[in-house]
Amino acid sequence: MKTVSFFFSTKLTFDDYVHDHSFALRIMPLETETQHILTSNLKISPFVTTQQTVDAFGNNVTTGYIKEEHRFLDFELKGKAEVNTEKYRTDYMPCYLYQSEYTLPDENLRTFYNELKETCRAESPSERAKYFCDVLSDMITYEKDVTSTETTASQAFALKKGVCQDFSHILISILRMDGIAARYIAGLAFCDGETHSWIEYWTGEHWEGIDPANNCPGTDDYLVISQGRDFRDCAINRGVMFGTYTKQLQLVRTVMQ
Repeated sequence: MKTVSFFFSTKLTFDDYVHDHSFALRIMPLETETQHILTSNLKISPFVTTQQTVDAFGNNVTTGYIKEEHRFLDFELKGKAEVNTEKYRTDYMPCYLYQSEYTLPDENLRTFYNELKETCRAESPSERAKYFCDVLSDMITYEKDVTSTETTASQAFALKKGVCQDFSHILISILRMDGIAARYIAGLAFCDGETHSWIEYWTGEHWEGIDPANNCPGTDDYLVISQGRDFRDCAINRGVMFGTYTKQLQLVRTVMQ
């Protein structure tokens, strides 16, 4: 078990005024069998009254509405948590067996999987997940600014480049083709100065974490914020607003220690 301090800050700036802004934030870390949130404090600017709900995947959702004109939305989260990955999570959902929008394989990715399974001699889900992760680590190059939050597993696989989100989507796609339930995890980790993503796969009895971008198992150095079928279920900030703005600038900073 490890006690960690976490900090997350996002500054979202619009190039013109917006109003009647409804937003939903998935930023409050989960309380689970493997992590206990000791303290957490979320500050939002401009000040707004918020409500806390839980979505279908068990994620904490903070919703709010700003009627007045504004040109920014800032939110800052800080707190402490106890993480213990020697314990297990068993919140299985059948939907994690099926491909989703970001993980749906094209012919190229399906062909790769069919070739891959012929070379895999492992039998257990854990051994197969590790084998697939090892192969991807050798094939895919970690590189920023070549993909976006809209990039799918098939697109990133064709590029053979991407960031943690792309590694996660590709591995999830392969595992699901292999009949192994897998889910996308968004959170914080010591290896990154931004939000990070990794995956969890179902062993048949519980979930196990694995980080394909770093080709390592999930440890007490990882703090889960949200989970879902893919990135879309875990996006930190979703919103609808009115105004004449044409773009927005987002600055994210995270710390875990």
